[in-house]
Amino acid sequence: MKTEEYVSAIKNMQAFSDLVGSIYPDQYKFVCQQHDIPEREAMDMYGYLRKIACGQYWCVDDKSDGYFYTMVSMAQEAHTLHVLNSFIKNVPTNKGEKLNILAIFIKNGEYFQQEFDLQWQITFIEIAEMIKNGYELLTIARQVDDVDAKDYVGENDGKKSNIHIYDGDVMLCYVRKPEWWSSDCKNSGLYLCKDGVYYRLIYTPGKGYIRHGEPDTDEDFELDIEDNAFNSYVMTLSQKWYKLGNIHAGIGFLIEKPEDKEE
Repeated sequence: MKTEEYVSAIKNMQAFSDLVGSIYPDQYKFVCQQHDIPEREAMDMYGYLRKIACGQYWCVDDKSDGYFYTMVSMAQEAHTLHVLNSFIKNVPTNKGEKLNILAIFIKNGEYFQQEFDLQWQITFIEIAEMIKNGYELLTIARQVDDVDAKDYVGENDGKKSNIHIYDGDVMLCYVRKPEWWSSDCKNSGLYLCKDGVYYRLIYTPGKGYIRHGEPDTDEDFELDIEDNAFNSYVMTLSQKWYKLGNIHAGIGFLIEKPEDKEE
């Protein structure tokens, strides 16, 4: 072997040791169970991983390349699960301890959002499976509020009575029939839910709702999240609403584009 090949091998072994050191037996066993690998075999593979990481290479002289591939790929999946669990655990919680999250992924330059319920263990498996399939987990937003779905006109396939609101969500409130004498347009506009507060966004012609690279909020309107706050202080009898997007997946939808002005 050439000198650079030895150097590369040393670096690879360090990366391998870091991988093995980051996972625990129960995580490794759990991942193996998802692939129908018996517990005894899973724990044998975990033991070999630890020995190899400590330099005891002779103990696996009789193992095939296929065995090594399975052993290491299970370790990689267990590491992904470990990182995911730590990531979710460290996401700031809110007062109500709501158990839903909005996971934001990116793949091939496109953003993808999906809601998950932390009460279900399958949530962690599904997210880990998406990561395995090439989706990069950008961030996780926790649910911070529930809003009555009666006047919601966005997608609601499950016909939920309440719509989950996540940190970073932007809602558009508008009057569906402004010609009606009873219509109240005062509170129409865009609202951002962030850090436990609802903010009204300010529109600037030619720029949209952005100022200095951040959502431009109205300093005179800040509504703390509490039961029915959004329905009571933002919505009126004549208004409808839906979600436009979440700023944690990017703020491009708040920026006015040239074609928007032409329309």
